[in-house]
Amino acid sequence: MPRFVSIAIFCGIVLISAAAVPAVEAPLLAGVATVDLTPPPGLLMWGYSNRPQPATGKLDPLMGRVLVLACGDVKTAIVTLDLGRTPEDPLLADLRERTLSKHKLGDLFVTASHTHAAPSLESLDGKANTYGPTVIEALDRAIDQAADNLVPVELSMGCGTADLGHNRRHFLPDGRVAMQWRNVEHEPTSPVDKEYVVLRFDRADGKPLAVMLHYACHPVVLGPDNLEYSADFVGEACRTIEKDLGAPCLYLQGGCGNINPYVDKTPLADGGIAEMRKMGQALAAAAIQTARATRPVIDGDTTLKFEARTVPVRLRWNIQDPEVKAILSQAYGARFDRYLAPMLQTGRVRPVLTTLLIGNAVALVGMPGEMFVQFQQDLKEHSPVPTTLLVGYTNGYHAYFPTIRDAAAGGYGGKTATYVAPGAGERLRDEALVTLYKMTDQLHDVPRLQDFQLLEYDDVKKQAGR
Repeated sequence: MPRFVSIAIFCGIVLISAAAVPAVEAPLLAGVATVDLTPPPGLLMWGYSNRPQPATGKLDPLMGRVLVLACGDVKTAIVTLDLGRTPEDPLLADLRERTLSKHKLGDLFVTASHTHAAPSLESLDGKANTYGPTVIEALDRAIDQAADNLVPVELSMGCGTADLGHNRRHFLPDGRVAMQWRNVEHEPTSPVDKEYVVLRFDRADGKPLAVMLHYACHPVVLGPDNLEYSADFVGEACRTIEKDLGAPCLYLQGGCGNINPYVDKTPLADGGIAEMRKMGQALAAAAIQTARATRPVIDGDTTLKFEARTVPVRLRWNIQDPEVKAILSQAYGARFDRYLAPMLQTGRVRPVLTTLLIGNAVALVGMPGEMFVQFQQDLKEHSPVPTTLLVGYTNGYHAYFPTIRDAAAGGYGGKTATYVAPGAGERLRDEALVTLYKMTDQLHDVPRLQDFQLLEYDDVKKQAGR
């Protein structure tokens, strides 16, 4: 089975991390490391436009966690961040060049939890973001540590359900959408994916080296009145799991673009911190129980396959049109003038689709934005890989990717806070499925003679009757 060429494009530069070579089955190795990314107080925080004040302190640490996987000559690093988004593309390219030169490791799966209580990572007015380079330096050291301490591991998986969030987009009978940010009454909403998945990487002695937790929900229990750095419920969940299992917990944020916690933006005066911790501990308790009962998904040697490539999509709006530009400037204010307009002036968007396949058993599909949960459900239903996890906020950030129906209906994430053309999310979903079918050797770029041989149903019935 051929190994896929790993291609990533940052700032228009095509980067090829490895030549196409046969994927040889080999033992799965892993190394893990963690790093504290919490900066000093004083940085502007990301996530709420009505919170212009800088951070005043730290409620809980913002962590970076790294899991390096190796199988034969193939290496990849999964990097999870307690941040709102990943660093900007030039910084990710810099990190990739560093790890490639030192460890022959160019395949990076960098993803953020999307907490709304972390520093901004966006450059404004042409001025480089000052926090981003410190994140890259810290991650570089963490990847060094993980890559230098690889040990054989066994991968196991378990899943369960956690009823902690709701779909914040409430469709009315007339087709309009009303935003239902909070839902403390737990009114049923749809669609919602309540499933969480736990991946456990165990050492030879059976003890966990690292744990991964995948769940889809906005980390916004804390609202704009909170001025302290925090990983929100994600951080509380991971710390609780780590304390119980004795291994780092890497959080994989799912398609949470339209999913909020029931206790969204709880004011501090109403117990916001307590509610955040309560939600994180509830998710952790379920995940710990599942982690203790996981089952191996790979028997013996395996393969790793990685692909990162751009999937160009159109912009929703023609911002070169003065009327359109004026409307968007009025709607978004300074954020449009200082950030979005310069970024979108070329009229092109080039999101990176990142796919990591471990054996033919587990697939991580990274998409660079706020994916609606329907795309996560679609991948689960139609993927050829038994455990397929959509991971948002991966290797870039291009705001919201609504479904076509949601794009037409409007509302937050449907027309507001999105700039990709309707159908962009569907395209990423379909390209991901094609990639997975190729990686599992069911689709091929070069035709084979056996592809043209038809199987006759009458022959099948005859063989079954023997």
